[in-house]
Amino acid sequence: MRFYFLLLIIAIVTTSCSSRLDSHRDLLVGRKASEAPAPKRNEVQITYLGTNGYLIRSHDTSIVVDPFFSRISLGKTLLNSPYSPSPSLISKYTKLAAFPSHIDAWLITHSHFDHLIDVPPLQKQFAGKIVTSQTGKFLCQAAAPEILPTDIFAARPGKRYRIGNATIHVMPSKHDRVLGQIPFPGLIFEALADPPKRPKDWKVGTPLAFLIEIAGKKIYVDSGGMLGHLPQANNVDLAILGVAVGDGQKRFAEAVRALNPRYIIPSHQDNFFIPLDRGFRFASTSNFPHVKEAYKTGQLPGELMLMDFFHSWILK
Repeated sequence: MRFYFLLLIIAIVTTSCSSRLDSHRDLLVGRKASEAPAPKRNEVQITYLGTNGYLIRSHDTSIVVDPFFSRISLGKTLLNSPYSPSPSLISKYTKLAAFPSHIDAWLITHSHFDHLIDVPPLQKQFAGKIVTSQTGKFLCQAAAPEILPTDIFAARPGKRYRIGNATIHVMPSKHDRVLGQIPFPGLIFEALADPPKRPKDWKVGTPLAFLIEIAGKKIYVDSGGMLGHLPQANNVDLAILGVAVGDGQKRFAEAVRALNPRYIIPSHQDNFFIPLDRGFRFASTSNFPHVKEAYKTGQLPGELMLMDFFHSWILK
């Protein structure tokens, strides 16, 4: 109970202190997804979906990471109120993001509601393989029993999947602490009798990171703390790094040096308790000025970038 009380205080501060992207226009890249051309051969299009969500497209393969459109208020989260995906919001925002008619893979870094809740209905609409943890697989199966078991992979670090014309390397990760604790902790080891109905039902599971090799490019993506040295993931073209709270911010410089990317997108920074229609607002816990200063003073490799909701940028 103490954890939720402290989280409420943080949320009040977050709401009052949130700010938009205007003061960082020099770092913004991309154009509205609805106006962006399709990627050419040897190009990868990155579209930001909010929270830690990304649509990653080559000319022939489409991958989505952590999509989250059915947002829920902080108050309802704290009360653990009944909560389900919103078909109308999913329809609205997949159109704004210019989703293709088919998605090849859904990559899920962990199984909290803000990463996984919309995946079952999205998969039913756009098909594709879901790559998640064992906990995530059981949650998906309980939420949508009609999804074929062969379409949901219970991935572990070290696994590799060939999906479409992309190679997906599964890597170890961890979830950052919030107020010294991991929110909604736990693993699920067996099939669930009932579908997940409340925020707390979406347990964290085993956090994962992904190295995506697509169209001759290497893209590393996580939503929080990177674990150790990742020899497969050095000299990447793009690093998408979760910096939602202090743990991710503290290891940001180390992660960038280890990955040695050409481009960097700090991720999971927006206040995801407010509707997407209200536009991007930094959560106070994200502390992007600290991340920006660490990049500058540490003389880190790569170009630091930011993206707005439903904007697309081409990685060449």
